[in-house]
Amino acid sequence: MLTLNLQRVFKLKGIDDATAYMRKLGYKRTKAFNLINDKKSTVEFDDLEFLCKRLNCTPNDLLEWTPSKDDSDMPISHALHAIRRKDAAIGLVTLVENLPLEQMEEVERFILERTKR
Repeated sequence: MLTLNLQRVFKLKGIDDATAYMRKLGYKRTKAFNLINDKKSTVEFDDLEFLCKRLNCTPNDLLEWTPSKDDSDMPISHALHAIRRKDAAIGLVTLVENLPLEQMEEVERFILERTKR
């Protein structure tokens, strides 16, 4: 089953209050709730593009595929496996909050190199 998993991306981006973030982007409360909680049966391409622009991601980052029983014969080489999320999103802050300061500085240097700031 293909689903929209905004909560994963928000967590990775350090956005704690997804509803407030979506409201700040201009979404009405009901639509924000439905998108965040994957309560819509359809998602408009305009919404996908808008969110990708704001979150600096691709639609594949927002989508998640979970195989159903009918998919048991699908080969592991199938492209949908690329958006199968095996691990829950943890978020960078949670990963580094207990590191010693020296290691945090090392992580910071790594990130700065990657983002070319």
